[in-house]
Amino acid sequence: MAKSTVSGALSKRIAEQQADSIENSYNEMFGLKHDDERIVSLDVSLLTPHPDDPFRHYSDAKLRELAESIEKVGLLEPVIVRPMESGKYEILSGKNRTNAVKKNGERTIRAIVKDVDDFKAVMIITDANLKHREILTPSEKGWAYRLQVEAIKKQGERNDLGAVEFQQKLSRRIVAEINEVKDNEIQRYIRLTYLIPELLEMVDEGEIPVMAAYQVSYLDTESQNTLLRYLEETETKLTIKLAQKIRENFSKNIPLSAEKIEKFIEYNNKRESKTISFKISREKLGRFSDAVPDDETVEKLFLEFLAERFSVT
Repeated sequence: MAKSTVSGALSKRIAEQQADSIENSYNEMFGLKHDDERIVSLDVSLLTPHPDDPFRHYSDAKLRELAESIEKVGLLEPVIVRPMESGKYEILSGKNRTNAVKKNGERTIRAIVKDVDDFKAVMIITDANLKHREILTPSEKGWAYRLQVEAIKKQGERNDLGAVEFQQKLSRRIVAEINEVKDNEIQRYIRLTYLIPELLEMVDEGEIPVMAAYQVSYLDTESQNTLLRYLEETETKLTIKLAQKIRENFSKNIPLSAEKIEKFIEYNNKRESKTISFKISREKLGRFSDAVPDDETVEKLFLEFLAERFSVT
């Protein structure tokens, strides 16, 4: 084997071991390494969704497609649940599979039962969906990241970790590493959860860019409602530049108004205008004044001069 090939293989293996080491350290830190679990067949009527699950249910069409697949080949991957004091089971992963099984009229479902606390439950719910769902809305990502951050903070407080150390090692940075994304991406998506529901829905529908939504998430509820009404009534698109201007000029002591939004739009339009305007007095034109009776003639002669001066054809 060539030296370069061996070196490449060794580097890859070291990287894999480092990744495994990081994952194991997280598991040990959060108590996720040794879960008490068992696979059983449960009465599907005993399963109930977790109240903090931020992920949406499948559409009717997608659920029907999943149900047909399960009917043909069976449930390939068991759902994950945890036991409740009431005798029921809380779904940690697989609520859509559960609904598909119900749709098929089946009475039982294969499930992995994990006897875990609230922290581990949240981490299982979010990790399973963030890593395995092909399409997630911005709001789903935002709430999932926020739940992870809050769960890790609570776990850190329970373990008596110092505030500074905790913030540096366990907060957004750890969530970013777990999900293999940048820290600022975690921050942006979490900020979306501070939007009023109507604006957040517009983000999910693609009507508002994520970066624009991030900017206006810092507005208070009253100002966000004012912005929503303005966007709906005027059919204005919230651009990133407009959102940045709104945030820059926002004061919590002075609520946002439609008039202010108009001024911000006007300001941005002036900056983005592609029209060049300038004034020339008739006195400066002097003896050429009679040759340029109107503004259109001035513009025409000016463009001809530029074309000749810079040899533009």
